[in-house]
Amino acid sequence: MNRRTLLNGLAATGAALLAGCSSSGGDGEDPGTDETTEPGSSQSPTLQDTEFVVDDRMSGGERDEATVRFEESRVVVEGVIWGSDGCKTATLLGSDYDRESNTQTVTVGTTDREGTEDQACTEAIVEIEYTATATFEGGLPGRVVVEHDHGNEPVQVTEAEL
Repeated sequence: MNRRTLLNGLAATGAALLAGCSSSGGDGEDPGTDETTEPGSSQSPTLQDTEFVVDDRMSGGERDEATVRFEESRVVVEGVIWGSDGCKTATLLGSDYDRESNTQTVTVGTTDREGTEDQACTEAIVEIEYTATATFEGGLPGRVVVEHDHGNEPVQVTEAEL
């Protein structure tokens, strides 16, 4: 927001200097300027916030799945990651945006649920459903990659393009 104020101020000052007077003749806003600089290709989106929610846990198999949905200013990832036992839950390991490649990478892993350190856990595989949401300003990433990490190296589960 400070960038817009600065750009609008510089535009108004430049117009006043070119016109040879000290009044801009208006409120200093040029809606066309904001339209072309904010969502245009010369400027990348900015990651503002991320949210991660575990939606459900159930017994199951070794499923690693995810879907990506692009909304107005958000990227929503809904997925299923498997845990090795009944004490596992999903956690967001990273939600990173790379401006150069215009790619957001969402990495989900598993960890022990809080309070289960001294408990006996089922030794059955669990499927953990989750939703990861990333809010952007100035547009959306052109590509989203979803990875699952089971303690080794992250494995790509899906990717989507805007």
